[in-house]
Amino acid sequence: MNRRKMLFGLLGLGCLAVGTVARGTVLPMASLVSEAGGDYVLVAALSGVALLASLPVIASGRESELRQADTPDPEVPARVPPAGREFDETVRGWDYRTPVLGDSARQRVKTRLRTAAVEAVMRERNCGRSRARQLVRRGEWTDDAEAASFLGGPKRSTLATAVAALRRRQTPAEFRARRTAEAVYAVDGGTDR
Repeated sequence: MNRRKMLFGLLGLGCLAVGTVARGTVLPMASLVSEAGGDYVLVAALSGVALLASLPVIASGRESELRQADTPDPEVPARVPPAGREFDETVRGWDYRTPVLGDSARQRVKTRLRTAAVEAVMRERNCGRSRARQLVRRGEWTDDAEAASFLGGPKRSTLATAVAALRRRQTPAEFRARRTAEAVYAVDGGTDR
């Protein structure tokens, strides 16, 4: 505790003790009240003493001595890329679209789509991994013939696929990959866009 607070606390206790013990024995209160001019003057004097005693307490609680906690900055949501962004960037990339040079990129996308299709079939049909792989390999996992043939085997694009891709301003490989991704999404519980 602060020394000043301790001193004023002891002074107050001392005054209380003196007032309690001397209540009529040492100081004749009735004659003191009549000499002072009435009860009002005595109450005013005691109020003045109380006010003087409270000044140091008020002064010690100045604003400069207060320490307030600062609130932290509000949290902001973490920025994450939208779902499918990496797929879109890969399929739009020049290395995927190039006929001969893009074979490895196309194979990576095809492998990822095949894995996603197997997992979606496992969830949708409640079957094991080997059964789901077999369904994907045979093309029996979706009603979309383009997606089924893309993951089912090494079959290349047909003329109808090339025309459909041209209408969408895509290469046949990009068109087939996007159709397969949409079919996987539909099998996994999504809706067609």
